Formats: sequence, C-alpha cells, structure tokens
Amino acid sequence: MRILVASSNRGVNGAVVYARRIAPLLRSAGHHVTLACEPGSWIESAVGADVPLLRTDFSRWPLREADRVAAICRAEGVDVVHSHLTRAGNFAALLRARHGVPSVAHLHANHPQPHTGLHDLLIAVSRDTAARQRVVPWNWSVPVEVLPNFVDPAQFRPASAGTDPLREALGAAPSTPVVAVVGLISRRKGQDLAVRAFAEVRRSRPDAVLAIIGGGELPAGLPMEGVRALGQRDDLPGLLPHATVVIVPSRDEPFGLAAVEAMACGVPVAAFAVGGLREILKGGAGISVPSGDIAALARAVRGLLDDDASRRVQAERGRAAALTRYGPEAHVAALTTLLARGAGQ
Repeated sequence: MRILVASSNRGVNGAVVYARRIAPLLRSAGHHVTLACEPGSWIESAVGADVPLLRTDFSRWPLREADRVAAICRAEGVDVVHSHLTRAGNFAALLRARHGVPSVAHLHANHPQPHTGLHDLLIAVSRDTAARQRVVPWNWSVPVEVLPNFVDPAQFRPASAGTDPLREALGAAPSTPVVAVVGLISRRKGQDLAVRAFAEVRRSRPDAVLAIIGGGELPAGLPMEGVRALGQRDDLPGLLPHATVVIVPSRDEPFGLAAVEAMACGVPVAAFAVGGLREILKGGAGISVPSGDIAALARAVRGLLDDDASRRVQAERGRAAALTRYGPEAHVAALTTLLARGAGQ
C-alpha cells in the first residue's frame, strides 16, 4: 500500500513517538510510506532519512493547503491517510470529504472529537478508549477497532553491564535507588502525584531519588527533596533500563506506553489503575493501585524498593507480558490489515 502517515504535533508526546516509530516499520514491511508533518517539528528531525517527508501546516482554511496535499496524494497514488492527533485527524477528514482520500484515524486520546465520525475507520489504543469513542452518536456509523501500541524489544531491553547513564545524569551513586517517571509534564500525566507519593517513600527510604524524565515544568509548592528533573531526553532507551522502579501516575491514560517500555526493560512498574493502564498491568504484569491514591502508590514503591526478590519477580512478569502482548511484528501485521480495510482493499 501507499500510506501517508500524518502527525500534527510540533513537540513530542506518545502519539508523535508512535508515528515516528511506525512509519519506518511499515516501510520495512514493504509499503510505500510518506510522513506528513510540520516544518520545524520534533518528528521532522527525529525521523531523519528513514522516511520521505511531506511538509504541511495542516491548515484547513483557506482550502488551498488541503487541495495541495490532495493533489500530491493523487499524483503519488496514496491509498490511505493514517492520521495521529487532532489537527492531523481534522485535516485527513477534510481530505476524505473534499477529495475522497481514504482515511484511518489513530486515536491516542480518550475524549471524542467531532472529526472522528468523518473517517473510514478508527483505531483505538485500548479497549477503554474504544468504549469512550463508541458512546458518541457521530461515531456510531464508523468502525472502531482496538490495536494496543507496541514496544521494540531490540530498543527497550534490560540493562547490560557497564555504564549507568541514568545515575550519571542524576549525579547519583551507583547504589542509589532510582524511581523514574516518564512523560511530558502535565496534569493528566500526574507527575505532581508522583512527587507527593515519593515524599512518603522518602520517609523510610531517604537514599532514593525520583527522576522526572520529560519536558515541561512541575507545579510550584511540591515537596522536591530528592526529586531531579531531567527534562526531555532523546536517550530514553539508554536511561530507562537503569531505573529501579517506574511509576506511571496518570490521572487518565488512553494506553500507557511508558509502562510497556519499562516492562520491556525489565523494570517493575507501579501505576494508577486508569484507562489503558488497567489493561497493560492485568495478570500481574505490574502493580496497580486505585486512581489518585497517593498512599497506596507510595506503599507499592516502598515494597519494591525494600524487597529485592519481589522486585525481580515483578520485573520478570512485566518483561514477559511486554514481549508476549506488545511485539512490533504482530502490531505491524494487524495495523496493515486495518489500513487496507480503511482503504477499501
């Protein structure tokens, strides 16, 4: 197939990372893939020479930008637009309505939006996300299929002997327990809840450090003793395997890629039981606690830090689940089937 992968965010988040990873994998599977992205965006530089680019600002008015991109789609014989994030989804819906370009929207967020009813097919990253999308009337005539995200075990794998870039970045001793949180700092991602839970952890484990990995700024007034903000990092696969525990403290989470990446690295995960995280951590793949229960999250982290055997068992369970459920080969095969369906093939 000829696929136009469209990602509209200028910065970096889980949906953009997914688009950056899936485009070359689709090419490796034999498809002709072009990436539509904004000039100067993170994904434009991150994708490098792996995938041809179509640069666009995804503007829908006036209509000349949509007409320009549609003309390129016709000239190159694009079979389907595979869109990620709101503006790309809106733009793809316009291409379909105005020019008849088949469209599959990949839904990385739980909240339904008007454009979702205007595609040929919707892909939800979890059963929870699919259920929320199916409840709104404008989606009743559009198929909604579930396809969880994937992790590349060649990229995210357990730490090997040698250097420890995570503790080097933190300026911490090799024996320091490091609790990590990964993601763009936001209320939804709940880094503030992680900091408050960590303050309780430090009452019995003052030797521990909390590493906040992700762009943005934490809210003022949090208990910051032992907390280190590392900012946005492009070397996450090298850092993550060296964490002792990973917390996923999201208030709401369509999927929870950070949890799967940590699991693939053999790092135990403690998370709030929300959205797609409930599905990821099922069967003991990680430790889930009630949403927003800071004390329960702190107890889970302390239990992992204090019991080496339990931590090893949890790490093994998580890695086995990540490799079994979220491998890239099965994901690409399933995605190809869904894209062909959306394209009417």
